Amino acid sequence: MNEAYDAILIVGFGGPEKPEDVMPFLENVTRGRGIPRERLLEVAEHYSRFGGASPLNPQVRDLIARLESALRGAGIPLPLYWGNRNWTPLLTDTVRDMTWNKVRRALAVVLSAYGSYSGCRQYLENIEAA
Repeated sequence: MNEAYDAILIVGFGGPEKPEDVMPFLENVTRGRGIPRERLLEVAEHYSRFGGASPLNPQVRDLIARLESALRGAGIPLPLYWGNRNWTPLLTDTVRDMTWNKVRRALAVVLSAYGSYSGCRQYLENIEAA
């Protein structure tokens, strides 16, 4: 693997990390879908029950730390990058950084729980667009 790739890209969904992120996050996720503001406010209330944050980004950070440790332990010094489809760190920013760092071939690991258009193929399209 080390010879074929020069980085690993972790691609996630993303989520708000503090209460003031919730509405901008929801607006970003639902952009162009015509979701009424009242519905977004209802969903935002669900986040407030959990401190105004999603558990996704902390879980991804933990995964990355464990994966980095395992790779280093196996003698695989590949850098790991992380980009989300819907919240910071955004995939477009991450791919720009990878380009700046001269990454040419990255192994993408998509963190999706199921295979469907929005759970798989859309991630790949987002990587290509970024």
